[in-house]
Amino acid sequence: QHYFIQSNLSQGKFPLIMPTLEEIASAPQSINEWFLSICAHIADSRRVIEDLSKDDPPTEPFKSKYAGRNMLTSALKRAQSFEPSTDQEKSRIRLTQATINYYIGQVNVDVEEPREAEKSFQSALDILALEPVNKYNISLRLNVHNILATVWSGRGDHNKAYELLEKAKELHAGYLHKKEEPPRAFDELFMDEKFSPEERNVMFEKLYTNTLFYLAQVYGVKGDNKQAAAHCHITLQRQLEADEFDPLDWSLNCATLSQYYLTMNNYVTARHTLACASSVISNVEESSGSGYSDESYDNEKILKTRADIERCWTKYCVHILKDSVTDMEESDLTEKVSKITEMKNTFEDEEDKVKEEEEEKKEGEEEKKNEEKKEGEGEEKKETEEKKNEDEDESENKKLKTFSDLVDLEDIQLLRITNVETGQYEELVPSELFSTFEDARKVFKAGSKFTENAIKYYNFDEYVTDFVEIKQDLSTMFKNLAHFEEDESRQCKMHKRRIDILTDLVSPLNIQHFRQLCRQLRFELGEAKNQMVSLKYSIAAELPVEQQNWKKINNLCFGAIQEFENFCNLLRDPNENFPETLSEETVKPYIVSQIYIARLYGKFRPLDTAQKVAFMGKAEEHFKAALKYYDEHEQQCHKLDVKDEIDVAREMMYFLPIKMEKLRKTL
Repeated sequence: QHYFIQSNLSQGKFPLIMPTLEEIASAPQSINEWFLSICAHIADSRRVIEDLSKDDPPTEPFKSKYAGRNMLTSALKRAQSFEPSTDQEKSRIRLTQATINYYIGQVNVDVEEPREAEKSFQSALDILALEPVNKYNISLRLNVHNILATVWSGRGDHNKAYELLEKAKELHAGYLHKKEEPPRAFDELFMDEKFSPEERNVMFEKLYTNTLFYLAQVYGVKGDNKQAAAHCHITLQRQLEADEFDPLDWSLNCATLSQYYLTMNNYVTARHTLACASSVISNVEESSGSGYSDESYDNEKILKTRADIERCWTKYCVHILKDSVTDMEESDLTEKVSKITEMKNTFEDEEDKVKEEEEEKKEGEEEKKNEEKKEGEGEEKKETEEKKNEDEDESENKKLKTFSDLVDLEDIQLLRITNVETGQYEELVPSELFSTFEDARKVFKAGSKFTENAIKYYNFDEYVTDFVEIKQDLSTMFKNLAHFEEDESRQCKMHKRRIDILTDLVSPLNIQHFRQLCRQLRFELGEAKNQMVSLKYSIAAELPVEQQNWKKINNLCFGAIQEFENFCNLLRDPNENFPETLSEETVKPYIVSQIYIARLYGKFRPLDTAQKVAFMGKAEEHFKAALKYYDEHEQQCHKLDVKDEIDVAREMMYFLPIKMEKLRKTL
């Protein structure tokens, strides 16, 4: 009698590690009968668990799985009752018992009993620990470690999960180090047809790929983002090489990985992973010569995955624009400091020249002493400059070393994913920071296109929050693009586009349901209008008096103040009471809003002195509001970066009353 038991690891079915049919035939009759009896129990239990469970009623979703687990438990008891007479029989029985425990553990996972699953999997490991690692049990060992790690992770013990997965890595490395033949696959041990060594190796390596995938998740939960990204990257590469992956999940995971590299300013690898994601999803969409079929995937999932990848591209554009602005501002600051230093050195050189001319008028030994002194000072100055240069070189080397620790050029090459055509996608945007308007405009245009594609799926009617976030990214790109434009009038137009975008977003939102979104949008509107006021002021200063449109500037000031006041009012509770203590994420925006409002009142062009005093009084009120909250919640505010704003407010509170008093005397 032969029992043919199939299992499909790729579909998550129970794998079976048992002796081959040839081994059964050559075994003693007693163990042969025992083993066939065990097989009968397992075959029946698998039929119940895998087939009959599909027809279980909704009121009893695990009815068949419970029945199948009882059958497996019965098979385990039978396996434990057999007394081996040789070491070979003992090894076979242990392998059988460990396998059945693994099956029971899988059922416990399915019926949502993690504690019982942990006991079953641990029993399997305890039994396997009595045997040396070999080609018959190494796959089972790896699989049990992987699944048990997911159980512990689900129970919140991520350290235990990490230990199990690291042990799985050691087992895999140890077996490869022995350079033995590829281990037997689960299915193969009970199949008449044998797998080739190449097929066996693929199945074994797939188990190890799962190990790396689970490790990436555990590292992520533990907060080690660098290791999480590295393991995720390797997993994606291995899945691609094995040609066993879901292209939609793979492309989304690859695009999501790019977001980590953005936080590390590794734009080369971030762009590359995004290009890989776009290439794979495009193959699915085109379904021509790619091996993928449109019928295999729900069109809704394809559209969503594409939209998510487009959003990741948008974030790439937002980040590289913002970082290029920061880099440009820092370069400008460095250049200004260099010019000031150069002017200072020039002035000092001129002063030294005058002193030298006076010293030349002196006679005899006095002149000689001065010359000797001058030579000594020159040597000392030379030594000082040499030491300064050495310190600068050492400092620069430290900076380079720190940078290479974050992004090493060799590491970038290693992190590339092979076997994917990415050229056309990598050409869309640069991977280095830039300083010209042409480069910034190229990134902006690409980012705008990505946002357009993303909102085709994430539309306002169905995905309000996502739609708003995507549009906010577009607004941010306009803001950063304006930094590269030298013409202030064109800058104004860009900020006007921001204002239009944000206004269109906030106007239809229900405050009761989208209060937090409304806060964000109102604050951003205030910032955009405030920037417009500054630009209009600068433009007006260059125009003749008769062409200065102060009425328009006053209206802009009023509009900016209104947006910041709307933001502050949205901090109130449903009963319109202002909270005594704000949440940490709203403290800085509140303080900044109060200071912005105070400054804006100072930018109004008043009709007369009385109105100017009134505006200054309003400014004083808002400076006081910012200082009041800061002084009453100093411990909370100390953790936030608001010291500069508070220092300005204190300084203004010193000068404002004096100015107001002087103006009142003129009334």
